[in-house]
Amino acid sequence: MPDPVPASTVPSAPATALPASLRHGYGVGAFAIAVANTAMMFFLLKYLVDSAGLSPAWAGSVLMIGKGWDAFADPVVGWLSDRTVTTMGSRRPWVLGGTVPFALAFVGTFWGLPWTGVGALVGYTVLLLVYNAAYSAVVIPYGALTPALTADYDERTKLNGARMGWSMIGGIVAGVAMPMLAHAYSWRTAALVLGCLVIPPLFLVVWATRGRDISTPVPVGQGRAPSMWTVLNNRPYRRIVAQFCASWTVVSALGSLVPFYVEHHLHRTDLLDALFAAIQISALIFVPVIVYASKRMQKHTAYAVAMVLWAVVLTALALVPVGDATSAIAIACLVGPGVAAAHVLPWAMLPDVVEIDRLQGGVDRTGQFYGMMTFLEKVVLALTLWGVGLTLQAAGYVEGAASQPESARIAILCMLGPIPGVILLFAGIGAVLYPPLTREEHARAQARPNPA
Repeated sequence: MPDPVPASTVPSAPATALPASLRHGYGVGAFAIAVANTAMMFFLLKYLVDSAGLSPAWAGSVLMIGKGWDAFADPVVGWLSDRTVTTMGSRRPWVLGGTVPFALAFVGTFWGLPWTGVGALVGYTVLLLVYNAAYSAVVIPYGALTPALTADYDERTKLNGARMGWSMIGGIVAGVAMPMLAHAYSWRTAALVLGCLVIPPLFLVVWATRGRDISTPVPVGQGRAPSMWTVLNNRPYRRIVAQFCASWTVVSALGSLVPFYVEHHLHRTDLLDALFAAIQISALIFVPVIVYASKRMQKHTAYAVAMVLWAVVLTALALVPVGDATSAIAIACLVGPGVAAAHVLPWAMLPDVVEIDRLQGGVDRTGQFYGMMTFLEKVVLALTLWGVGLTLQAAGYVEGAASQPESARIAILCMLGPIPGVILLFAGIGAVLYPPLTREEHARAQARPNPA
């Protein structure tokens, strides 16, 4: 393993307000990522079950195997990006080189396969492996750019607020356009159109962050870098990971279950776009509210409040009477604080922890931290989708059928409301009892002399 990069040789990001051009030039990359990610999260399970002909259990297994196996590449990509030295920097070459393969792999996942049965099972698993490898190569270096852009505690929240605002817009575009195009034309056409939207924003990121992503040559004789898995020894990081995994489990479940909820509980498939729009627009509106609240309180306190509110809203959504689409859309408009906090705050807390780890340990491990975070994101998503598929199978869900047994409807409601509600309540309580890193702790750590 190459020698580590000492903290003393790693340039510190300026602790000043970022210009809007940089904040949004970087943030717009999340639009591209969200377009692909939302389409995969919200529609891939339903596509595999109702269009590709896989049983719910098989479809869930495909998602778990594809994401679970490939997730192990994430820490490796992070570790490699830490040690990438080019005239363009450490992270930007990865984003530039991975963008087109990422878009092509996304389109290929929905292109369709000529096989059925075991052939389809293996084929879609391979497609997901390719997609997630390309996803890792782009997303991890993109996220790892954050600490290089600013060292200010609250400015990082604004930066991630802009990033997640663009992510919400990308989610809205994918959530509305994907089913509309698939219904009017085909899944293949829908994926091709969205795939074309992925490329320009990521190229813009490379241009907007020029001069900020500075490669640092690896010096000789500084010892050996710790294993990429040792980032989990960092206690504040473990606390962020716990909060992130709890809220991301709910995001994953919500995304995969909304199409089933609309079709088999509301019996209004024509309102799928409206429900998606209500969720995503609500989250987008509340992004600046969450950023403001985290500055007035603390990041972990704002997170805790949002999680409790989100638990109440999801429980209410599950209690909506059969066919009451109006109430469902009205309640969906209230998920904004929870979804916004889940997207913004863990990623806003992460660069603070990364920075302090570098100052205290003398080694730049930014890519490893972001790689492990994305690894855990994929594991949570894979396990959640696998669990949803197995539960639907156990509840008697019949793939492709317009009418489902009552047991399947009840299972959908339980996975949408009460179960996520309990997870979110524990996440909120844990954030209050075990905060990752307060504003005061961050300031004290920055003021300590650098041990390197």
